[in-house]
Order: sequence, then structure tokens, then C-alpha cells
Amino acid sequence: MPPESPKSEFPQPESPSADPILKLGDWNRPAAMPDGLAAEVAGWRFVLKSPAAPSFYSKPGTPWASPPEGCLRAADQWNLFPTDQPVENGTHWTIARFDGGVWRVERSVAANRPAAVRDLLAVRAERLLASRRWTRNDLDLLQILHDGGVFAAGDLLAGDEARARSLRSLKALRLAFEVTEGETTELPDAIRSVLHAGVGPALWMDEDGKAVAAEILDWHVRKQTRTAARTSRGAQAKERGETVKQSVADSVQRVFPGIPKEAAAAAAARLAPSVDKLGRMPAMQAIVDAVAETRLERWRQAVASEPEVAKRMLEMQMRGDAGRARKRYRDQRAADRVEAELRDWRGTLGPVTTRRLGG
Repeated sequence: MPPESPKSEFPQPESPSADPILKLGDWNRPAAMPDGLAAEVAGWRFVLKSPAAPSFYSKPGTPWASPPEGCLRAADQWNLFPTDQPVENGTHWTIARFDGGVWRVERSVAANRPAAVRDLLAVRAERLLASRRWTRNDLDLLQILHDGGVFAAGDLLAGDEARARSLRSLKALRLAFEVTEGETTELPDAIRSVLHAGVGPALWMDEDGKAVAAEILDWHVRKQTRTAARTSRGAQAKERGETVKQSVADSVQRVFPGIPKEAAAAAAARLAPSVDKLGRMPAMQAIVDAVAETRLERWRQAVASEPEVAKRMLEMQMRGDAGRARKRYRDQRAADRVEAELRDWRGTLGPVTTRRLGG
């Protein structure tokens, strides 16, 4: 079988690609892994990630415990794995092949710089935000895992089915990890402590996951802030509109001291948009016209049900009078009612006229 990886001696770090690799098989690429090495791992025929660390293997099974001959490993930590030459832990990513009981180094590249790490994690967060709807349970669990360390599954879930569903989603997105007692190789001490306590599987979020979670949580906080601001602006606009309507209604009542409050409010609602647009209170004639218009609309509907008017309109219909003639009669009766109202509502003040009544 041909080897999975060509052998090369410690190449220099490569410049970032325009479209970075985010997946290594089914797994998220660690943000610190340099582009060239990530491309090489992504090209393996088979990619398996360790359940407890950001290390990748080219063979199935449990190669972190019993690696088969020829298995490749890509990782930035080699403390537990004997190599044929020294490697830099943490600062470099190294690919080595298992051969004769020893991992033989094939390639070692400096880890990505912090700016490149941030860029990769930001892209991952943006794609997660765009590809799914995050529920309140998802966000609450993200916050808990982001802020905490390692949790016992039973303690974290506490029988909450909604939280269990969210956990399944986060695990599928590789934002949360779960490991059982049998998977102990490469485990950090904090995870070993939870497992040795015998309280069930251990759950945690790695550093990349925490950075992505922080981006997602911050985005939703900003979204809630924008929503609250829009709601506040809407409430302020509504309050301002009500204030304008009340001021206009007060002006209407000064022109017509005897007008009922509901009639004044109806006229104010008609005048308020122009007041808001022009920034000034309406003149007296505009108030008279608005009151006449609103009252005419009301009386056109009400007058037709009065016995005298209804009888006359029926007689006109029986004589074959045109519909326009019956409408004019109805409108004239409505205008008479409005004219009488305006006169009564003025009280001791002088009379007013309006074109709305033909005056």
C-alpha cells in the first residue's frame, strides 16, 4: 500500500490560503494547525480524531492506545508518544509515522499565529450562525460549557430533556465533547478526575470551541441589544404620538368647548400626522374642518337609520330617483346634524364655517 503522506524535512510555514480548510474528515480543524499541514491531513484516505485531544490519526481503531504500523499522527503535543527526534510541543504541529514502536517525524511546522487563529475561528462561528437557529437552551448550555471546565454528564443534564437535546446538537457540531471511562489515553488531568469519580461520562469544551462559543454568544447579545433598542425607539415614538394627539385634542376642545372627548380624539387622530410632519399645531380652520369631516363620516352612517330619513329615501327609490339624488339627500341631512353639533359645541363663542359643509 502506498504511504499516506510524502516525507519531507521540516518545511517553513506556508502563507494562509484564501479559502482555509475548516474540516479534517468529519472533524473540525484546530485553528492553530497551519494551512499546509491541514491540507495534508485533509488529504489522508482516513482521518480519525482522538476523543480527548486535538490529534489526528490515519488508521481506524484506537491508534492513540495501540497504533498500527504505518499509522500517521498529526498533533502539537507529543509528551506521551516516543519520537525518533525532538519536537516542539505546543509551538509546532508535527506529523509522524508509527514504525517499529517509534513515531518517526516526517514534518513539523510552526503553529498558526494568534491573528490567523482568530480569523479561522471567526469564519467557523459565522458559518454556524448562518446555518442554524440557536435556541435559548442551546445558548444557555453554550454559556455553561464556555464558563466552566469539565462536567459530569449527569450533573450537567440533571434529567433536563431540553438540555440533553441541545447537548446532542453541540456534540454533533463538535462544540462539546464527551468521553467515557474506557477512553483514557491523552486525557488531561481534569477529565481523568471526573471519570475516576465514577459519575458517568465527562463533558467539556476545548479552547477552539470556547472561542467559537464566545463569538456566537456575543452575536446574540448584540442582537438582543438591537432588538431592545428598536423596541425602545418604538415605545418612544408611540409615546410621542400619544402626546401629540393629546395636545391636538386639547386644541380642538379650546375651539369647541362643548365637544365630547371621543369626538375631539377622533379629530386629533386625523390632524396628528400633519402636526408631526410640520412640527406645529394646526390652525383654527384646520381644526374646524377636521371636526366637520369626522362628524360627517359618522353621521352619513347613522342618519340613514333614522325613521324619517329612511322613509324619505325609500319613497325616492320607489319613484325611481337616481342613486345620486338619494345620496345627496342623505349627505344633506348628515350635514345638518354636523352643523347643529358645531354650533352647540361652540357654546358662547362665535360661529364657525367650513367648506366641508358647503359653507
